[in-house]
Amino acid sequence: MSRLPRFSKNVERRRGSEGGFTLLEVVIALAIMVLAFASILSVESGSINASARARQMNIVGMLAKSKMVETEYQIEGKSFEEIGKEAGGAFEAPYEDYRWTTAVKELEFPNLASGKQEQGAVAGSEGADMISGLLTKFLSQSVREVTVTVFWKRGNAEQSFALSTYWVDLNHEFSLSQ
Repeated sequence: MSRLPRFSKNVERRRGSEGGFTLLEVVIALAIMVLAFASILSVESGSINASARARQMNIVGMLAKSKMVETEYQIEGKSFEEIGKEAGGAFEAPYEDYRWTTAVKELEFPNLASGKQEQGAVAGSEGADMISGLLTKFLSQSVREVTVTVFWKRGNAEQSFALSTYWVDLNHEFSLSQ
């Protein structure tokens, strides 16, 4: 018998088996796909978390601005002596998970006077010191810092966002006495 037909059968079998993938190639391809899908999932998860955080900060900013405008309407037309120093509460639905505080703080301006007089100082500096003292007193009595703080829970920790502005009582009288 001739060995040639047998050889041709072996060649045909090899060609048929060479057309597919080995088990090792399939396992490596699956491992690459799993790594790619895991990294895509990680990126998407981070994106979803960032989007949720941005949404929450947008809500917090809106609530703080709304409460600041509301506080401004309550203060309008009143002197600083008529205004409460602190207030707080919870927001109405659908924002019941958030609470707020407001604080009206009196500012202490530094004395604008030049400080200690030197021996060779100009004679008119006492007048300038008196005027700067009056101006400092007037500014301290007519300017207030108003801060609105919004609080909310995130996980086990409480988060906060503060918004501050300065209000001036334009009707405050300028007094010439120190």
